[in-house]
Amino acid sequence: MEEFESYLSNATAKGANIVPGAVLAVVDKDGNFIYKKAAGYNGVTEDATPLHFDQTFSVASFTKLITTIATLQSVERGLVSLDDLIDKHIPELASQPIVEQEGTEIRLHEATKSITLRQLITHSSGATYDWIDPKLYAWRASRGEAPAIVSDGDVAKGYDYPRTYEAGQNWKYSGGFDWASLLVERLTGTSFEAYVETNIAKPLGIKSFTWHLHRKAAVAENLMSMSSRQEDNTFTDGPTPFWPDPIKEGGGAGMYASVPDFSRVLSDLLKDSPVLLKKNTVDQMFTPQFAEGSPALKGLRDISGSSYACALDASLEGVVQNFGLGSLLLMEDVERENYFKPKGTLSWTGLPNLLWSVNRERGLALVFATQVLPWAVRMTFDLIARFETAVWRNIKV
Repeated sequence: MEEFESYLSNATAKGANIVPGAVLAVVDKDGNFIYKKAAGYNGVTEDATPLHFDQTFSVASFTKLITTIATLQSVERGLVSLDDLIDKHIPELASQPIVEQEGTEIRLHEATKSITLRQLITHSSGATYDWIDPKLYAWRASRGEAPAIVSDGDVAKGYDYPRTYEAGQNWKYSGGFDWASLLVERLTGTSFEAYVETNIAKPLGIKSFTWHLHRKAAVAENLMSMSSRQEDNTFTDGPTPFWPDPIKEGGGAGMYASVPDFSRVLSDLLKDSPVLLKKNTVDQMFTPQFAEGSPALKGLRDISGSSYACALDASLEGVVQNFGLGSLLLMEDVERENYFKPKGTLSWTGLPNLLWSVNRERGLALVFATQVLPWAVRMTFDLIARFETAVWRNIKV
């Protein structure tokens, strides 16, 4: 790791303009930190202090992994099954039409296929983030509206717009996990944060998980400052916090966490006897959900990786991907001269340029966390790719 550590030190030096600072960790199935590092500074102001390992972060789409676990707990408890239709539980989503576009003409038609829970947590339900889809851009424009990230946690209101394809017939990055968190709320009769606190955080001794900074003063006090990259690649300070305080909790983004605490969740997925889920349920998370030749797999592989290529060193060269329950799953090693990620790795990113990966065969999981906007700028994710490569090529358990 020496070569990487030298690069990390230079990349997080004041004025380097790669990242102001980062917290990195590698953990095994027993929760031991095989590697841990806090590098650089808490933001880009003149008086920015060195980062510490217990710093907290807006983890954005890291939230989706927590929602996956909450959803699968509901399955284990017999409240719902993965292949149940969600119509009766989430009628707001079930009733959404499909949007189509021919030239400038926008048409809506009634969906003919119902959505399953499995499709919600594999981005194959037909729901799509409106800020990434041209048809939804056009539909919004026809109403004098603009797409926006739903940041207030009001899932049913914020995602009240058409689907872009029939359930199971494509793959597109979506608010499916937000709908899944609403399903958990309705099945359990509790808010999503309260559910996560009781059923995920407390069993693992986690203190930092929250959607509401005012509820956990230590999380707010330790929050890393956000930095925004300008056109000349320099940084300006803020906005911190990145999300406004939500009125509810969405399962697609919005959570805060520390790297040590999020690592506890990843470590649990490596255990022979996990705490949060049964072993056979975790097995399903690491099982490809899309059959070869299926429309969903074709969609996943045909989008040029715009939603996830940054987690693969900005390239799909040599990538054979599928989707597990909740996250991207590699079916073969990705090996290039300057990049490596092993077969069987489950992985995803977070908007302020964070990444987690877990590989059960290797017995290791890793987290890289910083707070930089915008997402997926090459020079930022190059640092992350160097970290992953150094870990997978050099650390063994």
